[in-house]
Amino acid sequence: MKAILILILFVNQLFAQSFGQNKVQYDTFDWEYVVSPNTNVYYYGDNYDLAIFTSKVAEKSLEQIGKHLRWSSNKPIKIIVYTSHNDFQQTNVVNVYMSEGVGGVTELYKNRIVIPFEGSYAQFEHVIHHELVHAAINELVYGGNAQGLISGRILLQVPLWANEGLAEFLSVDWDTNSDMVLRDLAIEERLPSIPELNYSILAYKGGQSVWQYITQKYGREKVGEIFQQMRRTQNAERGFESALGVDFEKLTDDWHDFLKREYWPDLVNRENFDDFSTKITDRSKTRNFYNVSPSFSPDGNTVAYFTDQSGYMDLILYEVGSEKQKKRLIRGNTSPDFEELKWLQPGISWSPDGDFISFASKSGEQDSIIIVNVKSGKYKKIPIDLDGVFTTSWHPYENQIAFMGHKDDSSDIYVIDLDNNAIRNITNDIFSEASPSWSPDGSKIYFTSDRGVNSKVDAMFDVDFSQTDIFEYDFGNAKISQITNTDVNENYPVVNTDGDLFYTSDYNGITNIFKHNLSSNDSFPITNVVTGVQQIDIDKNNNLVFSGFKERGWDLYLMSNANQVSRKEVKETKFYAEKGLSNDFEDLRSLKKNQKVATQQNYSTYIFARNYKYKNSEDKETEETEIDSLRFKDEFIARKYQTEFSVDYISTSATIDNLFGTRGVANLAWSDVMGDHRINIGTNLVLDLDNSDFVVQYAYLKNRTNYYTTLFQQANTFSLGYNLSYDFIGQLRDYGIGFFGQYPFSKFSRLDFGATLRSVNYTIKQFDIFTYQTTTNYEENLKALVPLTSFVYDNTTNGYTGPVDGFKQYLTFQFSPDIGSNSVPFQTLKLDMRKYFKLSRNYSIAARLMLGKSVGDKPQKFFLGGNSQMMIFSDTQTEGRDDSGFYAQRVLDYENTSILEDVYFSEYVFPLRGARYRERVGENVAVANFEFRFPFVNYVDVSFPARIRFGNIFGHLFLDVGAAWDSSDEFDNSELVRSKYGLTDPKASPVLTTFGFGTKIFTPFALIRIDTAWDKYPSGGYSKPQYIISFGYDW
Repeated sequence: MKAILILILFVNQLFAQSFGQNKVQYDTFDWEYVVSPNTNVYYYGDNYDLAIFTSKVAEKSLEQIGKHLRWSSNKPIKIIVYTSHNDFQQTNVVNVYMSEGVGGVTELYKNRIVIPFEGSYAQFEHVIHHELVHAAINELVYGGNAQGLISGRILLQVPLWANEGLAEFLSVDWDTNSDMVLRDLAIEERLPSIPELNYSILAYKGGQSVWQYITQKYGREKVGEIFQQMRRTQNAERGFESALGVDFEKLTDDWHDFLKREYWPDLVNRENFDDFSTKITDRSKTRNFYNVSPSFSPDGNTVAYFTDQSGYMDLILYEVGSEKQKKRLIRGNTSPDFEELKWLQPGISWSPDGDFISFASKSGEQDSIIIVNVKSGKYKKIPIDLDGVFTTSWHPYENQIAFMGHKDDSSDIYVIDLDNNAIRNITNDIFSEASPSWSPDGSKIYFTSDRGVNSKVDAMFDVDFSQTDIFEYDFGNAKISQITNTDVNENYPVVNTDGDLFYTSDYNGITNIFKHNLSSNDSFPITNVVTGVQQIDIDKNNNLVFSGFKERGWDLYLMSNANQVSRKEVKETKFYAEKGLSNDFEDLRSLKKNQKVATQQNYSTYIFARNYKYKNSEDKETEETEIDSLRFKDEFIARKYQTEFSVDYISTSATIDNLFGTRGVANLAWSDVMGDHRINIGTNLVLDLDNSDFVVQYAYLKNRTNYYTTLFQQANTFSLGYNLSYDFIGQLRDYGIGFFGQYPFSKFSRLDFGATLRSVNYTIKQFDIFTYQTTTNYEENLKALVPLTSFVYDNTTNGYTGPVDGFKQYLTFQFSPDIGSNSVPFQTLKLDMRKYFKLSRNYSIAARLMLGKSVGDKPQKFFLGGNSQMMIFSDTQTEGRDDSGFYAQRVLDYENTSILEDVYFSEYVFPLRGARYRERVGENVAVANFEFRFPFVNYVDVSFPARIRFGNIFGHLFLDVGAAWDSSDEFDNSELVRSKYGLTDPKASPVLTTFGFGTKIFTPFALIRIDTAWDKYPSGGYSKPQYIISFGYDW
């Protein structure tokens, strides 16, 4: 938040080039909403039924949440529903990109919930409930907005594990997936402490387990008490200790004991994956999480699969004979056609001849089926006009592909003819279908569905969709038949050449592989694993490949002769055996039977003003209530969405500027519910308007092109020195208006354009300390119209401290025409290119080249040197002499005759660590930076003077080389450089070289950087170590 405020204030950077990927508004949404007692549900298009489903699920969930937290909603919770993940990614409610795997989000400014429907009603219900827990916590702890946190009035930050863990616990209580993760965790040699859950993916499932333990030992009523105590003490650990009587250390020990008692008995007589299969991926070396969606080539010699070992999803080929990765066929998440590979509901499939592979990918505006040549890597993209596309399956001998398609409020199985791209829907109902797989002769498709025995219902809120079975579609008679009929979940069906069906089932509490004889209907498990499996495939030789969960992630395993494996006995897990025996988790989500019903009233003479509503009642004995009548009717009435602004936050803060120092800033922000319209105001009022800072910005984000309008003024008063009689005071004022736009071509590239009309003024005043009279010694004014255009490309992926892989660049041209006297005519071209090489999960190399040139009557100056982050301490040398201050040449100096150009029309170029700001100055600039980035310490726990944990401490080695010059003669004539900068080195050069090392430490306030740098002198030798402390992320 503080960084945002700084950027808002310094308006001379508002229209400068910037990196960053894009959120593309491919569609314009026509919003409506329905109301219920506690929610407003927003929807668009023909999705009224989906909105009603959301509303009903929300009301059930809120009652259960309220009883656990001892809380009731004071105002309607806004739930914004998108009908696909692609649409969800276009939301303006939050600024971050909603990548694959983000099932929903609850933001704090207005406590809005934003969720996509992705084809599964069971998952959708879970996400609604999960996000409502976050909304309830936000309202209970923070008052339903960010104001308390921003102002510092509320100090409590609910730990991630407590927040996400409770959301999981209240939305699902416990299930086989949660049980799998914790069973796997329980057999680790070292279990994480409860605070350590914040630093891993276990924040969700680990936190859920902690809440399960707490409620089992202390009772469910303790959930609400814990949050009440956290709010009272404004400290998470003290809140738990007040409610439970134990601190986090003791709670950790008790939880560890609970895990051992709960899961160690479950391990008896179960198989490890190595007991019956061969591991073909190894997460212990690659340190990733997902190896999923394995698919055999027709000859069985190659397995294609998705992996995130590079930090994003790639398509990899594995050679079974050599037991090695063959090659990376597709690099995901870095180009418009492969924005995201569909790894949550994956499905890779080979063509019958083995020459091509198909899979689903998000490709800009639409999902596509990708057909890629295995040898050449060339691909064909087939856009599919549906809301979502997942799980491809190629016909065994024809040019057809079956896939799961999602449209509006349902998902179905589709088949596409690759010869003419004709598509047909073969299930076409309201149920959720997934995982299509062809029979060996191509006459049938097997798939999973939640239809059960509900095939004649018309609305999903009348269906029990909590469980899936295997079904068969017969092309001969166009009928659907049910293959399995159990009370557990079956998934991922595949059929071998013998006509045996293999699938996964969470029978008795653990997901194992089952074999089902389609002739006799006999089925039985062929594995008895400790944790769980998913996503299976079988080749012509009955070798079976699957993804298995172990040591907190998914690896691939190869099982030979699966058709010959005999029946395995799978005993009930402790969780499954006790499931349903306890009434502790009562279903509190049923709607209240006695709802408040508003009476009919004539509102023609009604007074709506809050302070005078009492005059509407003639019956003094009747209690006054404020009721929205639509909230308590049985039917739901759709209302048109109207743009209405409300406050996001109001804050005051101190900011730091390396030129002008510290200042106080007041910030106000408004937006509408959808975030399409935003107003931001930043002010620093001092005495009168001429001496005050303010920025007023309006952003219109509804369409593909984003537009911004900004009105700004920045005024600064500073000391220029004094003598025995006078104080000399400098005053700078910059004001104007700017228009700016962004047109994204894709997630990775865009065109920025805009113009700023500004007027700047510099006054030197002389204050007589005896007479208190002020006189003006000097005054200068400049005016400029500065249009700019910039092409930006950015496909980088970020780690903890900044980019770790990919490439980004900008090419910017800006100019200032001659608009009369006092104008600043120039033309400037800048190029900045940055390449990142990821060596492994936490090791990377970064390289950067920046070039700039300015021409014209008054060309811009490039100021080379300093750190790109905000410096708070610097101890540097020049030619062996200790420096004073951050600047090699003072900008705010009485003798500086170009102060307006220096402050408002110059470009700072960095980093050059070990050099000061303005160490070199010129109309031309070139900088190269190199860094090797690596992990240093996982975390440090400091107990004195206060207990603080610093997590994920990283290190870096760096080399910075740069030059700024006016004339090329400076490279050949050192006398020009010496006289220009007041140097004595006989080999003085416009080139500067520094190198060193540093660390980056996460604190509760910022990422602190501590760098040690050395200068290389042109005549040889090096400076003493120089120390710089700053804060900010990697370039």
